[in-house]
Amino acid sequence: MRLGIEVGKHTHDVAAEHGIKGAPISADQLVNDGVAETLAPLKARGLEVCQIGAFGFNPLSSDGEAQARNSETLAKAIPLAADTGCPYIVINGGNYHPSGFGAADARNFSDDSLRRVAEALKPLLESAEKHGAKLSIEAYLKTAVNSPESFLRLKELAGGSEALRCNIDVTSLYNYQDLWEPAPKVEHICNSLAGHYGLGHVKGVALKDGFHIHVELAPITEDRTDWSQMLRLMAPHLPDDSWLILEHMFTPEEARASLAYLRAAADDAGVRLE
Repeated sequence: MRLGIEVGKHTHDVAAEHGIKGAPISADQLVNDGVAETLAPLKARGLEVCQIGAFGFNPLSSDGEAQARNSETLAKAIPLAADTGCPYIVINGGNYHPSGFGAADARNFSDDSLRRVAEALKPLLESAEKHGAKLSIEAYLKTAVNSPESFLRLKELAGGSEALRCNIDVTSLYNYQDLWEPAPKVEHICNSLAGHYGLGHVKGVALKDGFHIHVELAPITEDRTDWSQMLRLMAPHLPDDSWLILEHMFTPEEARASLAYLRAAADDAGVRLE
């Protein structure tokens, strides 16, 4: 598996220090600055693009003005993806709440919502097929695409395009019980989405003390996920042009510890991280 990393402003330095080849870019920067300028800082450190983030694209958003801008950006980014060397553009699975990933809306959880997302995606998927790009849904409990089953339903509604993919980001789909015993959910996600993989994402989440359920991002060293299980299940299905991305870290020190932990899990799984 090719390994990418995201550590905020430290990403390029950490990647270069640890011999990691992949670093993310944003669709906004790609469209506004162009391919050469966007890639220049990566090339200077010997890095490659592992992900093009278009997380602002949210086809159900109630903020019509913002959604029009984000849709235009995504449409312009699709023809540029091939020139970056990375076909994967990551998008929101649909949320009526304009925050995208920060909050939810009860209207998200219906077949009608998936139909609306599918209709918004169809012309973009036609462009992606034409230009060799792949739109990869960031499935999340708060959005319309919140399970393997909802992604598969969306793909059916969108016409079955192979340009539509789903990230394998298991912790984004954990419910309360999964936070205590993740293994069954990890197996279900990885196996149910076989043949539909986009990128692999690795990030930790953990329960925090509080009167009611309180879950936050956490280092993968504090997460209950058996990462060797996830890597072992993913390995046969992760496409050759894809990346496994260790993300949502805040300091070089956290990245160093998480990388060591992930590499140990890969060794246990018999998976090579390149």
